[in-house]
Amino acid sequence: MPLLGLGRSRNLLDILAILRRKALRKGVWFQAMTVEDRILASLIHQHVKIVKNATLATVIARILGKLASAIQNSYLSRLQVLGRPIATAIALKAYSYGNKEALNWKNDPNYIRYMGMTVCSIPSRGSRVGNSPMVSHQKVLG
Repeated sequence: MPLLGLGRSRNLLDILAILRRKALRKGVWFQAMTVEDRILASLIHQHVKIVKNATLATVIARILGKLASAIQNSYLSRLQVLGRPIATAIALKAYSYGNKEALNWKNDPNYIRYMGMTVCSIPSRGSRVGNSPMVSHQKVLG
């Protein structure tokens, strides 16, 4: 699915408006953009009709790059980024214990996502449930 959709040729300002709308809908506008970038994008959207300055075009392109990458990075890809090193470490450890099929684990996408989910589900350091302290992911992994 194309990020900007099909249609006529668009200029930087149209693309900025489209990506802003998509980022707000996906909930990544505030995560991907700094306060300064959000203010710049809002001011550009409100006050600029034609981009004539190369510096302004560079700023808009930087903002567009941040928005495009934030929109395209899905939840599953974040899970894979988090889970891949953990799955590799566990697979190598299991192989060293004699499990010959453990080396296949580090390439299994479902296992990698599962490991990413386990890291995401561990509360941050200092969280407590009832009277028992929760273990942080640094202690579990290291």
